[in-house]
Amino acid sequence: MKNININWLKDDKRKYTIEKLKNIKDEIINCSNTYKNVFNGEPFYEDWSLDTSLEVISSYLDDNAFILTTKFIDDIIGFLVLIKDVPNNQKEYVQYLDNVIFMEEIGVLSNFRKKGIASEMVRSYLLNYLNNSDLYIEYRTNAMRYFDCNDSESFESAVERVQKDDKLRRINKEDIIIPKFSLNEKQIFINKYIELIQYRPDLDISHSNALFRNIFGYLDFSKIGDNYCFQIDPTGEGNDRIFPIIDLSNIKKGESYESNRNIKRLSKI
Repeated sequence: MKNININWLKDDKRKYTIEKLKNIKDEIINCSNTYKNVFNGEPFYEDWSLDTSLEVISSYLDDNAFILTTKFIDDIIGFLVLIKDVPNNQKEYVQYLDNVIFMEEIGVLSNFRKKGIASEMVRSYLLNYLNNSDLYIEYRTNAMRYFDCNDSESFESAVERVQKDDKLRRINKEDIIIPKFSLNEKQIFINKYIELIQYRPDLDISHSNALFRNIFGYLDFSKIGDNYCFQIDPTGEGNDRIFPIIDLSNIKKGESYESNRNIKRLSKI
């Protein structure tokens, strides 16, 4: 794991202020406007208004969520939302329900990305706000879309092919057709995909996973028996979700996360 005592911002930290969101009207509106702009832009392209984003941020505060923000001058340009309990609609998909902090959202405005701001918010949380009872960070993220694999290619080469094809289709504004899979076929696909991105993280489509791998070095994923957990996309868009886990026990012991979990994993490859 990175040394969390060293600042991770790539730009001069004096330009930014990282602090817990104040439960006052102007701050909530500021954060809600950023939430709207983050998810309406690349790569999400959702459809949020200030009213709907304000409703979400206000509901988080009403439920005692922890919201950390990054300000540039007086404007909030990033946010990290954590809750102390796994959401009810996620509980059947995660391995650990006790001593968990659940990451609901993390986002940074597009003009401020690739500066280390998201990592710095996580570092600030680990240093200043993490409770001794918290043993795991868990969250949900999208898996790769389903596709049919040709007989002549491996699953790994097929993932590479499909990702390149999808990128080109998005550039050309062409439709991406997702084949219909049974639940059993989806489970087999999810198992293969998670096993693949364990040693080929460059094929992981999740920006959140890239962020946390960069910080912790390695991710586990929730599993029941031999199967990795996944949730069918409730929006019907076909972006089924998987559930990464970060074990915080080594941080609490002051040990290197990488020297424990990562070496064990690498010894198996």
